[in-house]
Amino acid sequence: MKKFEFRLQRLLDIREAKEREIKNELAAIVAVQNREKMRQEEYRSGIQQQRDKFRAKMLGGRFSYNEAMMFERYVEFAHRVIKSQQEKIDAMEPEIRKVRERLVEASRDRRVVEKLRERKWNEYMYEYNREVAKENDDMNQKLYLRRKIEENA
Repeated sequence: MKKFEFRLQRLLDIREAKEREIKNELAAIVAVQNREKMRQEEYRSGIQQQRDKFRAKMLGGRFSYNEAMMFERYVEFAHRVIKSQQEKIDAMEPEIRKVRERLVEASRDRRVVEKLRERKWNEYMYEYNREVAKENDDMNQKLYLRRKIEENA
């Protein structure tokens, strides 16, 4: 019997490649978004660190008006940066949603062809097993006939 060959293998390969491409696109966008979130966290932790330093200086009575102004400016700047980054993150959401929808569609398309391939494989194996069983039956029948001939001879 000939080897299993799926006629639509090329289509399956194309759909898998398309799905990988969309996954990579999604990963790139999410990576940019995560980078922005990390920057936000860095600024938030920076604010907290500066607040702790300023509080320690206040408790120790070693702070100056200039330091207080610098702290306020830093906090104000950091909050603007955090807000700006949040706007970027929020602006990316519709694009991420669209790419995810495309990924779901590509995944669905690939699965359709994979299911067809699986069905064809099962049909092939059924036919293969039928052919093997038929060959075994033929061989057993020949052995049986040969024994009968030998017994009668």
